[in-house]
Amino acid sequence: MTPLRGSAGPILGAMLPLALCGEVDQVALVNQARAKIVANIKRLPKYTCLQTVRRSRFEKVPSVRERSCSYLDESAKNQPHLSLAWTDRFKLDVTVSAGAEIFSWAGAESFQSEHLETIVGSGMAGTGDFGPFLMSIFGSGASGYDYLGLEQDEGRTLAVYRYHVPMSASRYEFNVGPRPDDTVALAYEGRFWIDSQNAELSRMTIEVPHPPQESETCRIETTIDYRQARIGNSDFLLPQLTVLKLWDVEVHRYENQIEYASCREFRSETVFRTDPEGAAAGALEVSKNPVSIPPGIRIKIALRSRIDFASSFAGDAFEGQLLNAIGDVVPKGAMVHGRIVRFQREYLPSNYVAIGLKFDSAEVNGREVPLTLMPATRGATIRPDRIEKRQGIGMFTFPADRLVLDQKFISEWKTAAGKPAK
Repeated sequence: MTPLRGSAGPILGAMLPLALCGEVDQVALVNQARAKIVANIKRLPKYTCLQTVRRSRFEKVPSVRERSCSYLDESAKNQPHLSLAWTDRFKLDVTVSAGAEIFSWAGAESFQSEHLETIVGSGMAGTGDFGPFLMSIFGSGASGYDYLGLEQDEGRTLAVYRYHVPMSASRYEFNVGPRPDDTVALAYEGRFWIDSQNAELSRMTIEVPHPPQESETCRIETTIDYRQARIGNSDFLLPQLTVLKLWDVEVHRYENQIEYASCREFRSETVFRTDPEGAAAGALEVSKNPVSIPPGIRIKIALRSRIDFASSFAGDAFEGQLLNAIGDVVPKGAMVHGRIVRFQREYLPSNYVAIGLKFDSAEVNGREVPLTLMPATRGATIRPDRIEKRQGIGMFTFPADRLVLDQKFISEWKTAAGKPAK
C-alpha cells in the first residue's frame, strides 16, 4: 500500500503523463482522473435516466433470536447460511435538480419526490449515485488516497486506490428513525479503479464497516460501475450498475441491484411536481370543467392490459374498463388508467406473488378525469413487515406458479373523495 502524498490538494487540470519508465505514475493518474470527474459533473446537462431496481432480502432459517452483529465477525466458513425470503422490482425515471435526485414512475409526465419511499413504499433504498459520492471522494476537499496496485479487467489495466471520507466531509446520510429527517452522517471508505490508459473512472466501492448503533445495522457496502453515456451530442460519465448491500442485527441481508439506461436530456421546466400522486398514466387532455366524483360508489374494473409475472415491473402503466357507471359522471365501459405500484415475490415462509394496483384517472369523452379509488375488498394477507401503507392501493396475492393476469381479472373498488378536475 503506497500513500500518495499531496493527492488531496488542488485538482490538476492539465493532462499529465500517466506512465514513467513503463510504470504508472500514481499521482498523475489520480489527479487527472479527479479533474475529469469534477469537470464531468459540472458540465452535465439536465437529464433523466431509466432506473431498473431489483431488491432482495435474505434471512436466517430458522430466525436468530439474539440481535447482534457478531455473525459478521466469524470466518466466511462459519457465517450462517441465508435463504432468499422475498424480492420486488420496479422501474423509475430519475433526474438531478439542485444536487438532489428526484424520482417518478417510469414514463410518468411529472417528477414527484426526492424521497423514494413516497413512491415505491417501504424497503431499502439509496441515492447519491449521480454526484454526491463523487464530489466527496474526488472534490478538492477529498482525503488522501493509497495506491494498491494494478489489476487486469477485460483487457484493460486498472489502477486501484483506497480512500477514506471522514464524517466531517461526508454527505452520506443514513435514516435511523421513522421520519425523513431522522438521519445521521456516516464516515465511509472504499476503493476505486481508474483506467491507466485514459484516466477514466471504472468502478467505485463505498463501505460503512461500523454504522451507528441506533441504526441496528451491521455493515453497508455499495459498488458502482461507471460508463460513458451519450446525452445530446456529448458523452458523460454516468453510473451503469449499482449494487447496495446491508446486513442488520437480525441476521438479514438486503441487496438492491440498480441498472441505469436510456439517459437523455430534457428541457421542460414544467416537469416537476411536489404532490405525491404525480400525473395520470394517460396522455389525454385534462378536463377543463370541474368534475366531482361522488364518493362511496362501488365499482368493478376488468383488466384490459396484460400483466406478466415474468416481465412486468412496478411502475408499468396499465388500463382497465369499468363494468358499471360511476353515477352520471363516468359511464359504464369507460377506460380507466393506472399503474402497478408494487410487484413482489415471497419465498418465506410461503411462496406467492403480491401485486399492488392503483388507478389514477378515467377517460370520459376524450378527456382525462382524475379518480381516487380505494380497494373495496380486504387487503391481501401478507407479512406484517410488508403491509402496504400508501393510500389507494389494492393488494392482490396469487400462487407463485400463476404467470399472467388478463381480461379475466376483475377487481372491486369504491370511489373516495378527491380533488375535482379543473
